[in-house]
Amino acid sequence: MKINDLRLKQTLLFCKSCLNDYQDILSKEDFENIKDYQHNEDNLLKIAKKIWDYELNTNEYLVISWNKYSFEKNKRGIVFATISKKDKINAFCNLDNGTIYEITYEAIIGALNKDGATIFEDKKNEYTIGKINDKYINSYNGATKLITPKQLIDQRENNYHSKYNELILDATKIKEIAKYTNKI
Repeated sequence: MKINDLRLKQTLLFCKSCLNDYQDILSKEDFENIKDYQHNEDNLLKIAKKIWDYELNTNEYLVISWNKYSFEKNKRGIVFATISKKDKINAFCNLDNGTIYEITYEAIIGALNKDGATIFEDKKNEYTIGKINDKYINSYNGATKLITPKQLIDQRENNYHSKYNELILDATKIKEIAKYTNKI
């Protein structure tokens, strides 16, 4: 799917989630901005922030960066993590330990309910979702900030082989809370 088509689909799915899952926390102005979604990306991002602030304050979620290596890897300014309900942890590639982080919406560079296929590159392109340390962060699977936590956790739309609710986070805007393990 072309990136412009994917972005339109993501915007429509975001709006659908807002209307179906979050109508109780949205204002009349938010509903107007959702109706005018084609001309209002900045306002949609404000709505996304409102939703993430609400969800993260429920204390129902864990954001975990999974330890893929036996050593501390240079994070290059970003941290990859998953978000899961506390009672149903979705591990990255069946790993069993990691680091729990406290995040805000401002920390999210992009998110996707599968691998973001994220690469640091020297040039900005249509897949660019951010820039850190003079490098562009390009997500070739189309990670976006226009996504709700419920969309990330909902597996219905994901036929991709890895289902781990990826968050791409700015390392300067997150706080380490604890180590996590699900070993028995």
